[in-house]
Amino acid sequence: MKHLPTAGWLTVALAAFLLLAGPAAAMAPAPSSEPVTAADPDYVAANELIAAERYAEAVPLLEKVIERDPDNADAWSQLGFASRKTRTWAKSEMYYAKALALDPKHEQAMEYMGEMYLETDRPELARTMLDKLVKLCPDACPGRTELEIAFEAYNRKKAAK
Repeated sequence: MKHLPTAGWLTVALAAFLLLAGPAAAMAPAPSSEPVTAADPDYVAANELIAAERYAEAVPLLEKVIERDPDNADAWSQLGFASRKTRTWAKSEMYYAKALALDPKHEQAMEYMGEMYLETDRPELARTMLDKLVKLCPDACPGRTELEIAFEAYNRKKAAK
């Protein structure tokens, strides 16, 4: 048997891989360039329910979205929001953390998580979210502004006690 130089074996291995992988790659569906949330009727319906303050009804719809698109930071953030509004704090915190793990610069998730921390009387953790938002948008942004307003309300409430 003739021995091939190392480069020869690599060439043979690469050629075999390409021959085997080619048909599978050709059959795979092309990834969508549009996020699922833009056209997902469950996501749209969940946001309509959230706008109507029907948070508990939004939760199962958002869970369906995440089941189909587990890397969707927007859906995780909205699930955190709906869960927070139903006062399921542990789940809410977990969902926000997932959104931020997927997108560390997710402004809405940072804002909402900070608000949840204030609602659960953990201002030091809320401050970390606000600090991140200040770095993310030093000239202000909606999430930063909303969390600053929530901090002011929290501080007024504490001072009134």
